[in-house]
Amino acid sequence: MSEPTEAHEGRVPTGVPGLDRMLGGGLLAGRPYLVTGGTGSGKTLLGLTFLLEGLRRGEEVLLVAVDEPPSEILENIEAFGWDLAAAKTLDANPGGRGFRRTAAVQEIKSMTDLKSMRDLHDDGHRTSEEIAVQGIQLKLRQQMSGIPFRRVLVDSMTSIRRFAIHGATDPQPERTEIQSLLRFLSEAGVTTLITATPSDPGTLTPEEILTRGEILLTRKWIGDRSVRQIKIVRMRGYAHDPERRPFAITPQGFVVG
Repeated sequence: MSEPTEAHEGRVPTGVPGLDRMLGGGLLAGRPYLVTGGTGSGKTLLGLTFLLEGLRRGEEVLLVAVDEPPSEILENIEAFGWDLAAAKTLDANPGGRGFRRTAAVQEIKSMTDLKSMRDLHDDGHRTSEEIAVQGIQLKLRQQMSGIPFRRVLVDSMTSIRRFAIHGATDPQPERTEIQSLLRFLSEAGVTTLITATPSDPGTLTPEEILTRGEILLTRKWIGDRSVRQIKIVRMRGYAHDPERRPFAITPQGFVVG
């Protein structure tokens, strides 16, 4: 990957020059943003590019891993030659064996303690215990009070929402916890990317309401050719390029044409 991209005043470069041009220089600092797309669209890779750009700038960055163990994420990006060893990780997956709802904040104990990516090679397992959204927020609050994180990637909010609402007779308390988690990230002053799958038409998820912008990644097949596009669906507070642009995932990483 190339050297850090030029930073515009008040903006946070994503690490993808083509996307930064669409954004007019980057994301506004200290705000949460949504990255949506189907499975295999490139959401996680874009988020990791965002974290890598922060590391190149000497920033503290945090990956909140829900969909995959951090060790697997590390293995998946080795082909790109990226060095994410200095990134901190929080393994927030309850094990994927069903979700037992609980209001106990003490469920925080089931989460892996904060680690750096370089410590994951010999400890890639996860527990089968389960956690509450409230526990995720408390763990983040504890860790972020001691480390001045500048960038956070939450991958993914769809899974957090599924874990929180699964089997609930009244999903409203869990939705409220999700809103509280997103508001905390916003008030913490870090620039956050949150991945999610697109919501059903006509419905609004908490992350769609509370994030300051949304970047949509799409992928479709034309014959045997994969066509990928990126679009800024919304961006509060500043002008942006609203057109769909092609992008590719290459050996050099995420490239917007």
